[in-house]
Amino acid sequence: MDNIIKIKYDKLLQILQDLKNCLVAYSGGVDSTFLLFTSHEALGDKTSGILIDTPFLPKSEKSFALKTASQLNLPLIVQEVNLLQYSSIIRNQPNRCYFCKKILFETIEAVAIQKNFQFIIEGSNTDDLNDFRPGRKAIQEMNILSPLLETGFTKEEIRQISKEKNLPTWNKPSFSCLATRIPYGTDITSEHLSRIEKAELYLSELGFEQLRVRDHYPIARIEVPLMDNDLTRIHDYRHQIVERLKSFGYHWVTLDLEEYRSGNMNKELNPEELM
Repeated sequence: MDNIIKIKYDKLLQILQDLKNCLVAYSGGVDSTFLLFTSHEALGDKTSGILIDTPFLPKSEKSFALKTASQLNLPLIVQEVNLLQYSSIIRNQPNRCYFCKKILFETIEAVAIQKNFQFIIEGSNTDDLNDFRPGRKAIQEMNILSPLLETGFTKEEIRQISKEKNLPTWNKPSFSCLATRIPYGTDITSEHLSRIEKAELYLSELGFEQLRVRDHYPIARIEVPLMDNDLTRIHDYRHQIVERLKSFGYHWVTLDLEEYRSGNMNKELNPEELM
């Protein structure tokens, strides 16, 4: 293990051990899986993960998260929340993520009280500080702890140590909730989410790993990296892709020549909205 990473990891273990017990916000992604694994290593049965099942979480992601926790023998609580019942979320304004995180962590907080967990922790890392993340404000307001951020872990370092510890998430593509595929100001509906989920699942089954289907209904805008021959393969499969995505309800199927980029929808915002 790299010496710098080892120092951070040892510090992380100490922070977790000092908590005595904690509930870990878990999604099955790179960061939260590493955090839950390390928390379990530090605290044993004094910790548990909690997965919030929402309409914004694809079934495939939920299945992967459950399977990963089971494979690693990590304790896990699953709690369902219907985010589509909240107008502050379905109106899909630039601060949507703030309200969403607030609701999710209020749910986690209620479970923590019920299960006698004193602390709640989540998996933000230093890379997250470089993007527009209004949900971070909710995390800070609720005094949720972010030990990966506190210890200075970067995403790449988390992937590296996850690989060394044989975590199946070490090379998992980055994922964000389905709501991020919908332009700000467009109401989020179950129809939107269903189209996006089906389209991204189909493309992943064709072998595309890092991708997004942006829903500008009736247009689908596909983003893939300009590497690993993804553009060539998109061209090879174009007839099947167009036919299948149209069957999901889209009228036009397009490829974004600027390629995949995280937080793409935030480019629409003016500087004031990004503050």
